[in-house]
Amino acid sequence: MKDRSRKDAKTPRDVKKAVGVYLVGLCLAGIGSAASVKIPAWAGDQTVAAKDFRASLDGAPLRVLSVRGPKDDLMLLVALDLTGDLALVEPAKEALIAEVEKLPARSYAGLLRAQDGLAVVSDPTADRAATSEGIRSLPVSGKAGLLDTVEGAARIGDAILAKAAVRVALLYVTDSDIHNYREDFTNPVINSSDSHDLSRRFPEGLVQDKITKLEGRLAGMQTPLFIVHLAYRGDRLNEAYQNGLKRLSETTGGSSAFCRSMADIPASIHTVLETIQAHYSVSVELPKKTRRALQIHLSLAGGEGNGLHYRPRLTLSEQAFRKE
Repeated sequence: MKDRSRKDAKTPRDVKKAVGVYLVGLCLAGIGSAASVKIPAWAGDQTVAAKDFRASLDGAPLRVLSVRGPKDDLMLLVALDLTGDLALVEPAKEALIAEVEKLPARSYAGLLRAQDGLAVVSDPTADRAATSEGIRSLPVSGKAGLLDTVEGAARIGDAILAKAAVRVALLYVTDSDIHNYREDFTNPVINSSDSHDLSRRFPEGLVQDKITKLEGRLAGMQTPLFIVHLAYRGDRLNEAYQNGLKRLSETTGGSSAFCRSMADIPASIHTVLETIQAHYSVSVELPKKTRRALQIHLSLAGGEGNGLHYRPRLTLSEQAFRKE
């Protein structure tokens, strides 16, 4: 973490606290408390007051502790996982810079590098020039790293959520190819003479197993994950990988976009950044005795048909669940 002796008087106290725990999150096996959870939610084009949110579990009402919306502080963690074609990467960088520079004043962007292990490029800051320079100068090299780093990056987000009164979102911009990971996901044929060998019939088995295990761990985290993939690939293994990335983002309440052409890149980055900025973070108090897998229902005071979209299912981390 870079040593910054100059203090920004305009930085809210909670954001300073969040910056303080930013790297601590890298070392935590799990964060949070079973006493409450934070649920990302979207209300469409309507303006919603915090007092309008309602929550329940198994039909029993839950107390809404706080609601932070589009006008409140946002901590955006941008993770770049870029290893391939500069013809795609450079336009993506410029599109991302353009969107970051348009972020509201109460938004703070931190930059991570995912290739060859998770690394902090720049601390969360409202200094758009510093973030833009970090994005522009990030090298395009190494092995794909999204699957290897997303859990650690989500832990950083959860550490910030636990310590600061801010909304948090994690955005991966990646051109990753499943064949470019250090781990071999090709599921080689075990017995080439056996036509019933399952490794021949299901070559994507290793990818799906990796995704399923990772999905289970991300289900215990509360930071919504968003993914923009710059280069959709149609081979069987990459399709399984890309479908898996979509599952990972949806598990956390986030979303994903897969670009099939150069023109899709700026549009996808713009749409995902708009979605991130529009989200509410709804903190809900849990009952003292609860199960680990939860399905929480959110609604607005106006009733069911109000266009509210949110993450309904989550799993308490083992560490948080043991605290009960």
